[in-house]
Amino acid sequence: MSRASDTPTRDNKCRLEVRISQEDKNLIELAARASRETVTGFVLHAALEAAEDVMRREQTTLVPADFFDEIIDSLDAPPQRNEALARAARENREITQRK
Repeated sequence: MSRASDTPTRDNKCRLEVRISQEDKNLIELAARASRETVTGFVLHAALEAAEDVMRREQTTLVPADFFDEIIDSLDAPPQRNEALARAARENREITQRK
């Protein structure tokens, strides 16, 4: 979505308003004109792109390759009995059993 004709055609029932300086407004208008978009389309595209970037970062966890390999290897390995966990479960059966 980078042109006015590509403006998202969602429900459009909500309105979002923002107060900005005249200098910022002028810059956005110039950028919208240079992009051949309406100011609304330009601002909407920029805001949606920024929101999607934030959500992508929020939903992605990056780990070093060697750590990732260790996780995968541990998933493939046979389970190991954890005595401390088994003992705690036995001692707290009233919590761990369904009634």
